[in-house]
Amino acid sequence: MNRAYQRILAVGVVALTALCGSGCAPPIPHEEVPDGWALNVHQPGEWWTQPLIPRSVVMQRCPQRFGWASDPDLTRVTALPPGTSIEYSFLTDDYHCSIGWSQPASEVKAAAADLATEVGLRRICSSSGLPMDAGWRFLGHKPTEGVGDLPDPRASGIDTWDSTTAAFVDEYGTVVGCLVDHLGEAGTTRAVDLSVGADGPTTPNGAACPVESRDMARNDDGAVDEYQLRGAGAVRGQDGRVLTRAATLRIGLVGDSVTTSHPVVDGIAIVDARVKPKAAVHFEWDDPPPVEGTIYDAAGRLMATCRG
Repeated sequence: MNRAYQRILAVGVVALTALCGSGCAPPIPHEEVPDGWALNVHQPGEWWTQPLIPRSVVMQRCPQRFGWASDPDLTRVTALPPGTSIEYSFLTDDYHCSIGWSQPASEVKAAAADLATEVGLRRICSSSGLPMDAGWRFLGHKPTEGVGDLPDPRASGIDTWDSTTAAFVDEYGTVVGCLVDHLGEAGTTRAVDLSVGADGPTTPNGAACPVESRDMARNDDGAVDEYQLRGAGAVRGQDGRVLTRAATLRIGLVGDSVTTSHPVVDGIAIVDARVKPKAAVHFEWDDPPPVEGTIYDAAGRLMATCRG
């Protein structure tokens, strides 16, 4: 064996040893899913603080390849909160496995008309793996509102592009916000978020808004070019109580005059908008600007304000 080859081999051994020392976890024992196991989100208590998904279910859906490490380390945890994303890695490769809810996510075929009916939205949202069963009460939906000089999504070549946000709630005040995008023949996508729709603690600076901005685009000057507000969540007064008599939420970026209006049903705002601001609202990617809103009753009287 010549010296050059010895050096190459030594470097390879050192690199592999360092990799395994930092991330190569021992094999995870095979665990069977408990008989009759199902994730029941219809439960009292602070579900958002509890580990609800056994590691065995992660193993069933996302088998770890030999010699790969996982983040989080599945050799150390025994359960994971819903919606966790597991990443397996080896050398420079990685793949993600998004887990959650009581069923695996599935493909769904839908027509644009399905985005306007409870039956259609229940079916589409259930394909997320969180079945919209009888325990979820349908509150309504809000088609995406476009405000300002926004580019037409159909310019990307997709024949149709319809989107909406649906809201559901259960008897314990758990809220599901379901974001649905129908892309014509390209298919239908959906994402679900859970939030707490019950009364919350008193906040000295007022209640937080039920949604935050997402999918921001920045122009060459470092200002917000456009953004989205999508989701469902409770509107609250400064005392933390849900405003069940509220009818409307108006919301926009702090520092901008453009706001959008969204319905509130039984204290739950159903929000969906794409917005191009008028003001030059500067931001950094790791520090997006907050939102602020005003909440009104059916007669148009101001009930409360919120801020992200």
